[in-house]
Amino acid sequence: MKFKSYISGGALSLLVGAAHANLITNGSFDATTPFTGGQVVSGDAISGWSIADGYGVLWIARGGNFGGLDPSPGNGSDYLIDLTGETDTEPFEAVSQTIATTAGASYQLTFDLGSAIQWGIQDGVTVSAGAASQTFTSTNDGTSTNHWDSEVLDFTATGASTLITFAGASGHAYIGVDNVSVVGTSVPGTPEPSTWAMMMLGFAGLGFAGWRSRRTAAHAA
Repeated sequence: MKFKSYISGGALSLLVGAAHANLITNGSFDATTPFTGGQVVSGDAISGWSIADGYGVLWIARGGNFGGLDPSPGNGSDYLIDLTGETDTEPFEAVSQTIATTAGASYQLTFDLGSAIQWGIQDGVTVSAGAASQTFTSTNDGTSTNHWDSEVLDFTATGASTLITFAGASGHAYIGVDNVSVVGTSVPGTPEPSTWAMMMLGFAGLGFAGWRSRRTAAHAA
């Protein structure tokens, strides 16, 4: 029985782990060389991300004097980005990266939207994942200088790669983005976890039956 439990549990754990691996590179916007405060950056200055280079992204590290906007509580690192960049107002900046996907497979993109709303303008960001696109707006009631909302966008991949883009949509001085993740939720033609569990239990049962038959035959001899 231990043999059966080991196989089914171990194989299922591997499958579930692979399905929930984060496909985003540097979703917490970590810096290769640590810094404090903030700096306006462009190009590929942030590992894993491409910046549209209109006016640059404000890359913020914990400890800076930026109206109180700190990294998202869901992010274990000390960094975040602000899509208002250097201008504080429109036009806003955008960041993107391309991830490997499977055509027809379903994925879930999650991220945190940060707001420091001293000027009464709700922060918003338009997120695109392949053909899927949605604009998310902060729920800050105007009293918080460090407010974070957790957001979700589900999408289905149409090819072997998918472009993920975050573009500023509204706000003044701050459109915070942090804690980005994309995980697979289903793959075409792949059994659900419960089906895998039943299959592995069946294989283990066959193996145990075979072992028991050999043992019985050996004793009979």
